[in-house]
Amino acid sequence: MENEKLSLFKCFTLFFALSLFFSCSKDETPENNANYKLLGITSVKINNSQIPLKSDGVLLDLADYKDIVATGLLNEPNKKGVEVDYAILTTNLEDSSVQIQSKYSDVSIVVDKIYTSRSVITWIIKITRKGCSESITYNMNFFNPSQTVENYHITTFF
Repeated sequence: MENEKLSLFKCFTLFFALSLFFSCSKDETPENNANYKLLGITSVKINNSQIPLKSDGVLLDLADYKDIVATGLLNEPNKKGVEVDYAILTTNLEDSSVQIQSKYSDVSIVVDKIYTSRSVITWIIKITRKGCSESITYNMNFFNPSQTVENYHITTFF
């Protein structure tokens, strides 16, 4: 009788431990993961150079572009938003340009050009789609390395 109680206790303990293990190992990510391909970005041009996108539909594939680097990424999965910062070296700030296109007509692409300093121009591109929670913000910071940078501080928040 005591062996039967001990076996029953071992089974109950094993069942409890397994239940606890599987309930605690659940992925805490939101039920509906962000799908940035819903924004349908088809074309990204920086200074008239076509830049391909990676398979996630967000990040630029910079393997062949030595003058462009990703400098920051803020991903907010609960809000389905992502913000990506890029630094682009250029010799002529005034001729800097960014163009982004989507295959969907209900996608909003808002572009702001900000003169940060005499040697930096920042293009902020916000992309959203009607009826979708996903959003992408690109901060394209154009630098002219030949101009001196006086009293300029770069602050990045993560």
